[in-house]
Amino acid sequence: MSERTLVSFDWALKSILRQKDNFDILEGFLSDLLNDNITIDELLESESNKDNERDKSNRVDLKAKDGKGREVIIEVQYKKEMDYLERIYYGASKSLIENMQEGYRYKNIKKIISVSIVYWKLLEKSYVIKSSMKFEDLNSGQAINVKDAENIFAEYYFIQPEWFDDNIKTKIDEWVYMFKHSKIKGDIEATNINKVQDKFDKWKMTEEERKEYEAYQFNKAINESILAAAEQDGEEKGINKAIEAMRKSGMSEEDIKRITDNIQE
Repeated sequence: MSERTLVSFDWALKSILRQKDNFDILEGFLSDLLNDNITIDELLESESNKDNERDKSNRVDLKAKDGKGREVIIEVQYKKEMDYLERIYYGASKSLIENMQEGYRYKNIKKIISVSIVYWKLLEKSYVIKSSMKFEDLNSGQAINVKDAENIFAEYYFIQPEWFDDNIKTKIDEWVYMFKHSKIKGDIEATNINKVQDKFDKWKMTEEERKEYEAYQFNKAINESILAAAEQDGEEKGINKAIEAMRKSGMSEEDIKRITDNIQE
């Protein structure tokens, strides 16, 4: 399979993957990550996952319910956060509480799966990490199996493309490569990843969608430049750096002006 440049996965979460016809891509990614046959029944809305093109942190949330009634939260995060783990824990807990109503029976609680794709080295060394509830005999140190525990307690998955060495060995490696490079590479053929090429192809966007994508990428470039610039230099320097980068890429002055006017309105 040859490489092909795609729109970024965070943009896809904001637009393409919210369409029911494209649930198969999400299902493929989650099936390979969770080692399970995942189906997506519906997307869920909350204040935290509504689209906001001016979100300065570039945080992208997508909440879905799978065929087993479990809630899946997917987040892409570019900006480093000191209390990120605490916020992820809070987000999963809040989702659990939001689903409970007066008279709710505890046995009806459904598992929450939190998936974070973070573009900095949040956790040590590994590019795919799982955290889940474990039970242990403190006397012997042996693990204890608790009936139905795996269907109750939340699981947390962390994907860190910065730790990935681009050596593709498994299906999930193909997805991580795509997250890191916005390209598909490999012959393993992760579940439904062949459909990504057609559905993520930026040249198949409508003109309006293409303009929105360019504006989104520009806004992200501003965010990254602001983080790199000294705090006292402010946002203006970040915008100027982004404009300079677009000029170096060969973008016309007309397109640059259109994009900057859209952002600064």
